[in-house]
Amino acid sequence: MKRFVPLPVLLFFLGLLAGCASYVAKVERGPGLAGVQRYFVLSNPNDSHALNHQLAAALKARGYEAETGPLTMLPDDTQAIVSYQDHWTWDFGDHLVYLQVSVRDRKTGQPYAAVTFSTKLPTRKPPSGIVDGLVAQFLPAKP
Repeated sequence: MKRFVPLPVLLFFLGLLAGCASYVAKVERGPGLAGVQRYFVLSNPNDSHALNHQLAAALKARGYEAETGPLTMLPDDTQAIVSYQDHWTWDFGDHLVYLQVSVRDRKTGQPYAAVTFSTKLPTRKPPSGIVDGLVAQFLPAKP
């Protein structure tokens, strides 16, 4: 006797598998970033993927001033410091699976915002797209 799986049941299980490739972006908001125009992205010595440059480019694309480098190169006119933690996995190429971006006040150290990207499976989205999506979560584009 042959057994066959009805099409709706098969589609249901395929839908469940597709849900495993999604990612979560979580935003923790602090005081508003309305008056902040100048950002400094701290370089992470463990990052070999130049995410600091991608973060600075995403900020500049939204119309803000942004520079990057170690803390010793912090410009005097910086208003907010952006730091990040990343984790990559290898599956026939490097894949970004975790990225947390935090923004804090330069003078007081008070957090403005934090946003986190996390996925269990590698995504096809390039890191620059993930970075731009995270920046868009806490910082709107200038009109």
